[in-house]
Amino acid sequence: MSYLDTSVIIAYCIDNDPHHGKAVSMIKRLKQADKMDRFYASTLTLVELYSVVSRNIESYKLPPGIEDITNHKIKLHITISYFLRLLSIYIFSDEAKLTDLDSLKLFYKFFLAINLANELKLKTLDLLHIAYASQLVKKGIIRFFATFDSEILDKKEAILKNTRIEVINE
Repeated sequence: MSYLDTSVIIAYCIDNDPHHGKAVSMIKRLKQADKMDRFYASTLTLVELYSVVSRNIESYKLPPGIEDITNHKIKLHITISYFLRLLSIYIFSDEAKLTDLDSLKLFYKFFLAINLANELKLKTLDLLHIAYASQLVKKGIIRFFATFDSEILDKKEAILKNTRIEVINE
C-alpha cells in the first residue's frame, strides 16, 4: 500500500494541474505494484488539502456537480471528499483509518485548522499556528499574535474576525 502526499492527490484529481499526467501514471504504477486500489494519507495531509484547496479552488476545473456549488465552505468540503473517494484514500488517524470525513476523529487543532481554512486561506503551517493561538485566546491566555509573516499580516482582519486574535508586527 502507498501513502500519498498532498501534491500527488491534487495533481491526480485536477486535470489542469501541471503534474496531472505524471500523477496519473504514478497512481497507475502504484495500483499495479500494490495490487490494491486504495491509498493512505494522514490527518496532516487532510489539513494540508483543506489549506491548499481553499486557496486555489477557483482555479480548479471540478466536475459539474461540484463546480456549480456557490457556498464556498460546502464546495470545499465536497471537493476534498471527492478527492478522497476518487483515489480510495483512507485517512489514518490515531483513532482509525476512515474514508468518511464526517465521522473522522481529528486532533482538535487540526479540526480547528480545517474549519478556519475556508475563511483564512492560509498555508498549512500558518493555519495551524492560528489554530493553536486561537485556543490560547479562548482561554484568555493571549491576545496578540506577533509575526513578520506577510501572508498572516495580509489576513489580520479575517483572523481577528474569526478567532479574536489581534495580529501585530510592531
